[in-house]
Amino acid sequence: MAQGAKRTIALYLCSEHGKMCDFIDLESMRDMLLHEKDVVDVLIHHELCAVEEIAKIVERYREHKPDRVLLGCCQTATSERLRESLIEAGLNKYLYERVNLKELCMLAHTDRETGTRKAKSLLLSGLARLRAGKPLDDIIMPIRDSVLVIGGGIAGMASANAIADEGFKVYLVEKENRLGGRAYMLSNTFPTHECGICCMRYCKECVLTPKIPEITTHPNIEVMLNSNVKQISGRFGERHIVVESNGEMKEFDVGIIIVATGSKTFDPISLPEYNYDRLEDVVNSMEFCDIMAKASTTDFRRPSDGKIPKVVNFVLCVGSRDCHRANNYCSIVCCTYAIGSAKEIKLAHPETEVYVHFIDLRGPYRGFENLLLEARGAGVIFVRGRVAEIIDDDGEILLRVEDADAGEILNIHSDLVVLVVGQEPSFGSEELVKMLRLQVDIDGFMKDFNPMYPEEIKKGIYVVGCAQGPKGIRYSIDDAKKTALEVIHLLKEGEISIDNLVAEVNERTCRGCGQCVENCPFEAVVLVEKGDRRVASVDEMICEGCGICSVVCCNKSMAMRHYTRASLLSQVRSVIKEIS
Repeated sequence: MAQGAKRTIALYLCSEHGKMCDFIDLESMRDMLLHEKDVVDVLIHHELCAVEEIAKIVERYREHKPDRVLLGCCQTATSERLRESLIEAGLNKYLYERVNLKELCMLAHTDRETGTRKAKSLLLSGLARLRAGKPLDDIIMPIRDSVLVIGGGIAGMASANAIADEGFKVYLVEKENRLGGRAYMLSNTFPTHECGICCMRYCKECVLTPKIPEITTHPNIEVMLNSNVKQISGRFGERHIVVESNGEMKEFDVGIIIVATGSKTFDPISLPEYNYDRLEDVVNSMEFCDIMAKASTTDFRRPSDGKIPKVVNFVLCVGSRDCHRANNYCSIVCCTYAIGSAKEIKLAHPETEVYVHFIDLRGPYRGFENLLLEARGAGVIFVRGRVAEIIDDDGEILLRVEDADAGEILNIHSDLVVLVVGQEPSFGSEELVKMLRLQVDIDGFMKDFNPMYPEEIKKGIYVVGCAQGPKGIRYSIDDAKKTALEVIHLLKEGEISIDNLVAEVNERTCRGCGQCVENCPFEAVVLVEKGDRRVASVDEMICEGCGICSVVCCNKSMAMRHYTRASLLSQVRSVIKEIS
């Protein structure tokens, strides 16, 4: 809008097929609003946000050509579609306001007079904010065409391979001395839902699983083993990375970051009743994998004396579903792995007694019931109940076990006990969360940004695989490949427009106290020399619009664009004037 041009506002109100009129006098609202000096159009529509009606609303907008629009409707996804359509038709996105009449008025008040009075106050408040608003342009951020993938497990490898195949540079940082993560350590896997007709039921060799030689020899992937990310600075699209790799510091710049740090297994040493650290033939599930990997299924041996065990016990939910001493969530894959392993042992050694001790069996993927029936048919014994303790009984392992179905305590001597441990957030994830300013959920896993959010909200940081929480192999790979497609799209675009919701400083009143600099969590504010004094300066490429600087500014020199004090105070004054 040209400077000095007259503001014009259109209001579109939804009647919810007349239901809104039972609680709000929309007709009187329209008459009142039409008397406002800069209002050029007021429309009451029966279903404002219906997809098929959006074109009609846009046509009316083009007819009156207002430069600002106020919407009075409910909070729905389709109202966002109407907003986007109006923006496409020429409305500046920062000169749009929505008042939630349904949830705040219609559903909050049964008295029509009260609902009408509140609706009037909200609409006048919205008008006041629109009048004080200014047209703004989005911020255009260039995106560097390279990617950092943190974590070299199957999720990290899958995303790195997909992105590198499109011609983009990928830096793959892995803290261990090898790629593949825990999935490549498993001696066998038991996919209950086959990926296709060619499924070999061994995920590491599957054509859908990324292969280590492909990653290490890919011309667009730089693999850094024995490496840790030490520093991340910069902003969305242009981040500077410092990595310690084999004692040397490496520095490079990337546009996107993918976090694929996976998970670690629970350490059963914290559960003393299992005597994991004292009994040699009590092993966790990963140690059992090593036992199976060193020998064929038909010739597996226990650690203590190298004999084939005649009695094997699998203890489920070790470290999972225990809100008092461990983790209160299910780790998803443990039941499937234990049942599959128990079945294989029983098929190879029919004379061996194999027990599976469980609280209740959980299989989130299709095909689990068939796996369970196959194990039962092979002779695996399932005992519902907790294992109270595992002790040394004169040189033999003794399990004291609750049999909840029979209502009794069992004493079972065993040659080998496998503690099937659950998953936990990976080592070092806390430091990474701080560097990237990510959130964690109640269990300590990293939270990915809401998938409904646009890319500008995600800030070019993605969390994939078991870094988000327990997942199976197939679903970790699917997650990584889906994320890679989003990243590839961004890299090909080369830039992104983000909302202009950043801080700005009034240099005339700024006295350079530095409070904004000290309190900015994103290091987006610095003090610069301006003539004979210092003033604050905001890097809008780094600023994320948190508003802390405007709060701590002692003389109100810092404000948020589109949420200025003038616009907010105009709303407050409008409400006070209406209710006084």
